[in-house]
Amino acid sequence: MKFRRLPVRQLASGDQLSIPVYDFKGSKPGAPSVYLQSAMHGSEVQGSLVLALLIEHLQKHPPLGNVRIVANANPLGLNEKVGEYTAGRFDLSTGENFNRRYFLPTEGFDWAKFQKHFFGAPEEKIFAAFRKELKKRIAARAQQQAPYADRLAVRLQLLSIDYNFCLDLHCANRSVRHLYTPAYAKDDAAYFGIPFQLLVPNKFGGAMDEVFFSPWWTLAEKLGTSIPVQSFTLEFGDHEIASMVEAKKDLAGVLHYLAHKGVTKGKPKAGHPVNCELASYHVVHAPVGGITHWVAPLGKRVKKDALLARILVFRERPPRGEEHLVHRAPEFIGHEEL
Repeated sequence: MKFRRLPVRQLASGDQLSIPVYDFKGSKPGAPSVYLQSAMHGSEVQGSLVLALLIEHLQKHPPLGNVRIVANANPLGLNEKVGEYTAGRFDLSTGENFNRRYFLPTEGFDWAKFQKHFFGAPEEKIFAAFRKELKKRIAARAQQQAPYADRLAVRLQLLSIDYNFCLDLHCANRSVRHLYTPAYAKDDAAYFGIPFQLLVPNKFGGAMDEVFFSPWWTLAEKLGTSIPVQSFTLEFGDHEIASMVEAKKDLAGVLHYLAHKGVTKGKPKAGHPVNCELASYHVVHAPVGGITHWVAPLGKRVKKDALLARILVFRERPPRGEEHLVHRAPEFIGHEEL
């Protein structure tokens, strides 16, 4: 294992913020490789605990393919404390979401010229040339002046560009474990053992998983190639909570996927997740302001018109028998895919 710290920002005090990078060299030439990162949002700490356990595991059980681990990928976000809480989701100087600042290197790409030049060429040659072009464009972007969030994102892209798979570990506010997977990789994603999968189309919205797979998915659509990469956003429960018990379970799922893809040894086992198209994934808006008491159980199916929540609103005379406004499930909550 090789360890290094890469400086990513100098503070006004002169102190340097840096990110820790762990590299494991695979023992099997030609084996697939994986890049993992955690805590791009500073409050989402469970992923860093999972990566700490993964580092320990790989020291005892060396991988077949190359593995790069960037734990605590965003030191500024990790240190953004407001009272008792870690703000770390947005850059406080710009208001931008740290996980929406990645640069899509195929912007302005001349697909017709590339297709003409490589028509009929072996996939290996096409992939090598395409990856080289992506790296050149990302490196050029990294030389431009930009806010911290943009520069950090491009730096992480350069660290990940040479790998076959990318796992970006996150958490949510209050949630069950779920993941975002490109639709073409849903069967492989089942090996994570995560109960809910959101199927993402080839549409770039600025996130790490999208910037990793989108160029290659577009290449496949343009040239009819296979897609040699996969990337996922894994949501490991609630933010600001680190649980060693749950981290061991989360790590087991990651290792099942890595063994399935040939990055590590092991006997992989697939789960049976519930799939949901991203277009069917919706925000439920409260009809009024108030204090929300959730009634529907988290992670369970909810039928249309079932009670989701009660919203406490203080009034002079509450309605007899029901002092709370209620919010019921719209039709899409009962969708079969959920």
